[in-house]
Amino acid sequence: MAKKANAPIKVNVKSVDGVPQKGLQFYLFGSKDELLESVPIKDGKAVLKTAAKTVRGKSRVLIGPSLPKEFKGRQMSPLLIKKMGGYEPSIRVDLKNEINITRLPKIIFPNWDWCLITGALSKSFNIDGEDQVLPVCDARVHICEIDRIRWWWPLIPRPVITDLADKLKEFILKPKVEIPPIPDPGPVIEPIPGRPIFPRNRLEGLASMAGAKDELVELPEFVKKGILSSSTATVHNTIYKNFHLLHPYLCLWPWFWPYFYRCTEIATAYSDCNGNFDFNYLNFTNDKDIYIWVEVNINGEWVTVYRPPIPCYTYWDYDCGTDININITDPRVFPCDCERQLEGELVWFRSIGQHATALHIQQNDASIVPVQGVNLRNVGCTDIHHSNQINPFGSTLYFKLLFGDGLPKTGITHYRWTRTQLKNATLNNVLAATTTVVKGAVNKHYFVITTDTNGHMHFETKSVTLGAEGSGENIGYRIPHWDIYNDPGVPAAHKALTIQWTSPDFWSAAMNSKDLADGLWRFDLELLRRDSAGVFHVVDVPKQVFQVSDYNNSGNSVNAPDNYLNIQAGNARNLEVKVRIDNNHCDADIQDVELGSSLSGRCGFLRYNDLNDPVKISFIASHVNNFATFGFSVVKGNNTEAITPTVNESGYVISSTPLYSLSGGVFSNTFPVSRLVGTCPQAAFAERLRVYALATNGTERLDQYDAADTNAFALSNT
Repeated sequence: MAKKANAPIKVNVKSVDGVPQKGLQFYLFGSKDELLESVPIKDGKAVLKTAAKTVRGKSRVLIGPSLPKEFKGRQMSPLLIKKMGGYEPSIRVDLKNEINITRLPKIIFPNWDWCLITGALSKSFNIDGEDQVLPVCDARVHICEIDRIRWWWPLIPRPVITDLADKLKEFILKPKVEIPPIPDPGPVIEPIPGRPIFPRNRLEGLASMAGAKDELVELPEFVKKGILSSSTATVHNTIYKNFHLLHPYLCLWPWFWPYFYRCTEIATAYSDCNGNFDFNYLNFTNDKDIYIWVEVNINGEWVTVYRPPIPCYTYWDYDCGTDININITDPRVFPCDCERQLEGELVWFRSIGQHATALHIQQNDASIVPVQGVNLRNVGCTDIHHSNQINPFGSTLYFKLLFGDGLPKTGITHYRWTRTQLKNATLNNVLAATTTVVKGAVNKHYFVITTDTNGHMHFETKSVTLGAEGSGENIGYRIPHWDIYNDPGVPAAHKALTIQWTSPDFWSAAMNSKDLADGLWRFDLELLRRDSAGVFHVVDVPKQVFQVSDYNNSGNSVNAPDNYLNIQAGNARNLEVKVRIDNNHCDADIQDVELGSSLSGRCGFLRYNDLNDPVKISFIASHVNNFATFGFSVVKGNNTEAITPTVNESGYVISSTPLYSLSGGVFSNTFPVSRLVGTCPQAAFAERLRVYALATNGTERLDQYDAADTNAFALSNT
């Protein structure tokens, strides 16, 4: 007998129509709904490894579709299988250790549906006396799916439903309810059926509706009538069929929550430097009810900082791709210090400005890109505002660095940037190029965190000076310590307080590129030691010490490629980046319209004799090095009747466009009067031209280098 109790079980499955269904899986769950075993059903048969005595115990069997590989790792449950269209048969293990299922209904396979869940975390901080909304980064975002009562309605104790009905009746008859605010209720605990998990005398009436996602709306009359019915069956049936209208009402009575909702965590995401998070969710039943709670690592422990009531803050029927923006208020959350510790003797060149990372700046002197049928040399240009990588640099440039926790160290205590012009504005080599140090004061900022008498947290911004130290070309900048409490620049009085760097990286150099000649420049980052005489010396280091931002993810660092390094005897003397400087302004000039020998001129009127008379439209849209685009438009009257075919155009200033030919620096084309006036025998027109500079400072396009012009003309036959 014991041998049979431990023997495997055979499963025989027959469909109602007698035809075995393909793609089915046999799921065996334990007494606590934990998955014990899952095996495929092939030709109506399956074999379980689980012992017969276990199956004969308190276990559950379900048959459903096989899970797709993308769903691997998600916690399985009987509820999930039922949501997939699964079937829970009545089973009995016979003396032969076999389970026979003789009338399996047709199982409809669900449609797999991807749903992108996105959002952002933020918090309002008082910094230097002003409120600022900043991102919350490196937070752990728990994304949950909320299942509603339809899956377990029969399991809800009838007294609980009756109790909810009584509360709803009371509210319908006396709708005025005062709801004092309460703190976050904390983690949701799954109930034991029939046993409330919250003591009513503590929580009754204490749910806050402030900031709730759902509003307490008036119930339809037919719902009110059903709930007020004297028939218990009618009341219960009304609640079941219209439960989607009742979510906000359960905010009033939190002890009901665990009976009517199941919260299943489907993913854990982490917020990035901008507070953003996302997860691509594979959903089975188009039942997208999403709830989110958040943890932050405080003093080495994950602490819950946002977990509001489920019925009030669930995103019912979530619209995939819509941002879920969450404002954190927990006073323990500090401003974003999102970068995890960079371990080792490393220096990471993050970017010029906020976005121009090294690998997105063209370094090949011979590189050309086709632009509107013309080859344009783009060495030193970036692609942050244009995919063709034709954005030169201009205005004030800031260079962002991040040092690992292994620096500074003995023998490497300082750094500096130098600059060398390699080519002029036309990309011809500069003879006798000289190298100079990039100078100027450099500071790194930190927060001093204080608490006022009301317990409110405030942040004051302070800074430490990193340099310049030395004089002339013998200049270096102190490498800041990763641990702010070890940094010698922070006053001892501040180290007695709570302090943190405002960011692990910092602006390591700044320069006004207008003080530089237009052309191709090389900027070199050097690591330095200082001898006893105060002289700085460049230190050769292993190549991997120099890091740059990953091409596809600027939040990660990678070893700088060899073409970004000055390699000497296998080591790196310095990191080098070629940068195209161009501070030229654009030109825009709309010329007078020509009709025969007449010009639109000061008054703008032109007389025509025939609708086929030619009208010449011309304009100048230019940039000395062709780093610009333009947009040109002609508007007739009040712009309710378009000019057809259009005479509007946009493109690059470098060459002719499909509609306008470029010759001698002027774009022009000739159109018949009929094309311009359309249904109007005479008409007035406004011309608008905007020329857009492609230059950037690494953060934004330099629109101060743009140019614009307007003009007007009229065509008359009288």
